[in-house]
Amino acid sequence: MNISSAIVYCRPEQAAPLRTWLARQAGVEVHAATVDGKLVISIEADSDRNAAATYEAIERTEGVLSMALVFQQNESNPEQEIAPCKSPVVN
Repeated sequence: MNISSAIVYCRPEQAAPLRTWLARQAGVEVHAATVDGKLVISIEADSDRNAAATYEAIERTEGVLSMALVFQQNESNPEQEIAPCKSPVVN
């Protein structure tokens, strides 16, 4: 699983329709938006290839000026929790 976040920069007048379009895309969630056209999003995809396809689709969308990747992580087994590094201290 590929998990990433990005800032999408768009024309302010396109922010509302873009936010609606983004919310309908599989694996995309809009977390915040500003009045000047910045949208903070996260993307969850089952592979790097599908994540890249999502980025490209967003960048090609009308009104989008640019997109900046902020964070990206691959999870080989997303259902498995990370074990603590150290055992708790027992008195």
